[in-house]
Amino acid sequence: MGQTIRSRRLGSDLRQLRRKADLTAEAVGSELGFSQSKMSRIESGDVRVSRTDLKALLALYEVTDEKQIAAFLDAAKDAKSRGWWIAYEDALPREYRDFIALEGTAAGIRTFQGLIMPGLMQTPDYTRHIITAGPAVLPPGHVDSLIKVRMERQSILDGEQPPKMWAIVTEGALRQTVGGYTVMLDQLHHLTRLTERSNITLQVLPFEAGAHAGVQSSFVLFDFPVDPSIACVENLTGTLFMDQPGQLDAHSDAFDNLRASALSPAESLTRITDIMTAMRREQDQRKQS
Repeated sequence: MGQTIRSRRLGSDLRQLRRKADLTAEAVGSELGFSQSKMSRIESGDVRVSRTDLKALLALYEVTDEKQIAAFLDAAKDAKSRGWWIAYEDALPREYRDFIALEGTAAGIRTFQGLIMPGLMQTPDYTRHIITAGPAVLPPGHVDSLIKVRMERQSILDGEQPPKMWAIVTEGALRQTVGGYTVMLDQLHHLTRLTERSNITLQVLPFEAGAHAGVQSSFVLFDFPVDPSIACVENLTGTLFMDQPGQLDAHSDAFDNLRASALSPAESLTRITDIMTAMRREQDQRKQS
């Protein structure tokens, strides 16, 4: 799956433990029989540390708390795991695979989308039109693979312990007739069904909100039971992952600001219903003309 945020975070945590133990990387390597390059790659997240090596490092750093040891072992396991998306590896950039891995282990997902529906809330037809809208020509079969991946991602919402998802979508994204009226009406109807789930909250940021905290970019915040959150910003050339406190605070504050500016969940559902009614009326008028 390539170097992931979790691998880098695990390496960073091990580096902090080493420094707390007042040991140099060279001293640790000499004690455990690790080369200097191996220590460097473990702490930078370039390689995944084995369970045996991890236990040896934690023992050397005098980590004795069973819960802390278990947390480190779980983190190493997560960093090494190969998910279901490996079957589509040829069609998925490394950053997208990292994104899916984070999404699949998050306990909470906060997302703001200014232009399109959140990926976890898209219908297959809507997804197809989004994927094929760009100027890039995708290899044969990649479009179908990308659609299957996006639909498979949505299975986390149906699991035994689904993540709490809070989505804020602009009114403009709701009114943009992606794929035409039929596709868009099906997409909006899908949104209304999703709002019936107890783990999903959807708010609409209306036109009347004016300038807002998300005007510069859409973003996703992944929240975890133990690890700090991770912010993700997607653009035309890739995905930027951010896990520094200042970056997380900025995105969390922006999300809270957007949540306060958006319609309530009940008002949002009414706005979506009104948009669907207007869209059906426009569709009928076009058929008659």
